[in-house]
Amino acid sequence: MALRRNDSRPEVRRAITRFLLLNLLAMIIVAAGAIGWSVHVAKTQAVRAAARTARSIATELVAPLCTQELRGGDRVAIDALDRPVRDRIRDGSILRVKIWTPEGRIIYSDATELIGKSFELDSNDKALLGTDGAHAAISSLNRPENGLEAKAGRLVETYAGIRDVNGQPLLFEAYFPVGPVDADARAIAWDFTPSALATILALQLLQLPLALVLARRLDRAHGEHRRLLEHAVAASDMERRRIVRDLHDGVAQDLAGVAYMLESLEGRIPPDSPFYQAITRATGVIQTDVRSLRHTMVDLYPPDLATDGLEHAVTELVAPLREAGIRSVATVEDTLDLPELTVHLLYRACRELLRNVLKHAGATEVAVTITVEPDQATLTVTDNGAGFDLQSSSDDPDRLGLRLLIEAVEDAGGSLRVVAAPGGGTTVDVAIAR
Repeated sequence: MALRRNDSRPEVRRAITRFLLLNLLAMIIVAAGAIGWSVHVAKTQAVRAAARTARSIATELVAPLCTQELRGGDRVAIDALDRPVRDRIRDGSILRVKIWTPEGRIIYSDATELIGKSFELDSNDKALLGTDGAHAAISSLNRPENGLEAKAGRLVETYAGIRDVNGQPLLFEAYFPVGPVDADARAIAWDFTPSALATILALQLLQLPLALVLARRLDRAHGEHRRLLEHAVAASDMERRRIVRDLHDGVAQDLAGVAYMLESLEGRIPPDSPFYQAITRATGVIQTDVRSLRHTMVDLYPPDLATDGLEHAVTELVAPLREAGIRSVATVEDTLDLPELTVHLLYRACRELLRNVLKHAGATEVAVTITVEPDQATLTVTDNGAGFDLQSSSDDPDRLGLRLLIEAVEDAGGSLRVVAAPGGGTTVDVAIAR
């Protein structure tokens, strides 16, 4: 039996196309993640730069003017600090300044109404007292001390530990506009993003030749697997032909001759002879065995599907069910474009399933449908019989043919699905890729 080879190049092209699309999607996701992460890192760096700026202002501008008189609320000392602070506020680099004592009292602020008021300091802010550290964060301005700044929306809130002229610890607080921080973050991000995207694109371009090589190897492996299946089917077909020929020319002819000889003897022996009944029974047994053997030879040597077509073969498979009184309907689409291996496997599956229906189901109605789609061919056999549980019947010797069929379908890259329940009928779907 010569099997028609299936051109797998379109399948390879589809696989490569899917690979490229998936890689493009992955590249977009990774690029978006890289941009998002770079913006986050850039914003963190910008906030840290604001903390360093606050630290510089606190140590170089503010600390030398923090005197004991300032702690005591002296107006001259407050004015002396207020002049340089307001110069920075006027140029837009700072929006608000506060100087805290360790007890949480504000001894200076450009907002004079805050001077002398006390608030609870955060533990992280208290930890800066007596140190040279500083930290910053984009604040939501929801603390009690932020009543005057809340209308600004988002600000960069910075804290720095300083010491007055007498070496006593104080806490410097400054608020910066968030716009420059966002602008710095965007600038840093756009400086980083092109190199990240170039790296991702280079990686994808390096993967493309590897993908093409793997696709070709997969195609060769798939073709080799299919050739092995074709050779196995051809070898099986040749072996079946040999067995049928040997049975027909040997055992079947001998049994038919014995049956003819017994019939001849039966006509010569008187009915009242003690050998008459024995010969009659032997003749019936041999004739039954000859019919069974001929049915077996027909099963072993299926019709020529390439010449007669699958529809004609399925009609012949349904005929025994109709003879048994089972109402049967068969619908077969055109299968001329299917590979011969697929057609033979569909025929084998249909034969095995209908044989199980006739033998086990006790059905009164059976429907057989074969549909052909662009990517697969599907056989569906539905009956209204007793149904069965595939798992519980896996060890049943009578279901050996079904288990062998499942293995054959899976070896061909297809699938067999059974929807059945005891007493609820059975539907079997066999899908085989083209």
